Amino acid sequence: MGDAACFGGMVGCGESYFSAFALAVGLGETASGLVASIPLLVGGVLQLISPMAIQWVGGFRRWIVAGAALQALAFVPLALAAWHEFLTLPMMLLIASVYWAAGLSTGPAWNTWIEQIVPSQQRARFFSRRSRLQQSCTFGTLMIAGLVLHWTSREGIALLGFAGLFGLAALLRLMSAGFLHRTREPSGLDETSVELSSAESDSVANTAANTSADVPQTTSTRAALRLLVYLVAMQVFIQLSGPYFVPYMLGQLEFGYGVYVSLVAIAFLSKVIALSFWGRVAEKAGATKVLWFGGIGLVPLASLWIVSTNIYWLAMIQMVSGVAWAAYELGFFLLFFEMLPANQRTRLLTYYNFANTLAVCLGALTGAAILSQFGCESETYYYLFGISSVGRMLCLALLAGIVLPNVSLKAIRMRILSVRPGAASVTAPIIASAEEP
Repeated sequence: MGDAACFGGMVGCGESYFSAFALAVGLGETASGLVASIPLLVGGVLQLISPMAIQWVGGFRRWIVAGAALQALAFVPLALAAWHEFLTLPMMLLIASVYWAAGLSTGPAWNTWIEQIVPSQQRARFFSRRSRLQQSCTFGTLMIAGLVLHWTSREGIALLGFAGLFGLAALLRLMSAGFLHRTREPSGLDETSVELSSAESDSVANTAANTSADVPQTTSTRAALRLLVYLVAMQVFIQLSGPYFVPYMLGQLEFGYGVYVSLVAIAFLSKVIALSFWGRVAEKAGATKVLWFGGIGLVPLASLWIVSTNIYWLAMIQMVSGVAWAAYELGFFLLFFEMLPANQRTRLLTYYNFANTLAVCLGALTGAAILSQFGCESETYYYLFGISSVGRMLCLALLAGIVLPNVSLKAIRMRILSVRPGAASVTAPIIASAEEP
């Protein structure tokens, strides 16, 4: 719980402001979008080697604590750069890549480790409380950081505000690493259990396919592949516009940090509140319908930014965005976990995360190319938003006709890794938190 509080605090005042800092230090609007997306690829790649790294360092706890400490240290050069008011784009991308590499590469190990630590009969209650605590701390520091930047920008010392926030983020993550270090290493935990051998994987997959599906194995496999293709394709078009909402608001609309953080907070709160509602819908009507609600809801969101720049209109968009993103994320995580054999979830989730980060980079680079070609003008952003919405609508064709299983899970908790405008936050599911009806 201490780790959750400190980690949530770091997310709220740390990486969530990387894009805003890139603008403040003078890197430009296109660079601001790339900083929010390209470094994720490094973390996605390193997830693939985490099982070998765990064996090399000698245990889950050592690997996780080392990653947390390195993530904390990544804020130090950012704080120094903000203090000296100088930073180049390669330096920013390198620092952000180290941050994401340290964080994402420990994800599979953390999921396996926490499942061994928390007794099965206590998981539902514990992870519910843990998620609420992390969300509260993330929201709290997000708002505090916004107020700090609002005040420092009015005084003409915004970069000093960023330096202080990054210093606080480093301190919170170091405290998180301390709590992780004090957590016991479960006795008898196989340090290679984050990955199954190929023979064992085949056995588990065959058993799961023969015992759990209401549809034939080939149909189930085909449905799972189409679902993954849909999710990855959607990510491309989401990231075509998603990373550029920050430079659009701060650069083109010239919003202050107070307005900016208020819009982000509205989306974040509506998403957190809507998750419990969609959980009840999934329990009664099924996760497939929840995913459809979310997928359809995401289609017009980007293009609605073209309609008006009125602050109340944008606030309403943010509220709707939070509700749609809650449905989309909950729906696909529930279906994802239902369609994967239990003993392969960590490994296959790692592969999905890698494909997902590739899609993030493809979408962001395409958006950057459009902005570079046509210039960072309001009209160019409108093209990005429009293309993004059209692409999301076309992706629904991939979802149509998929025969998806009746999900037996009613909820799954998620770790918030970063808060982004429009509620498109970077999240990771907690495998051990999956709840039966």
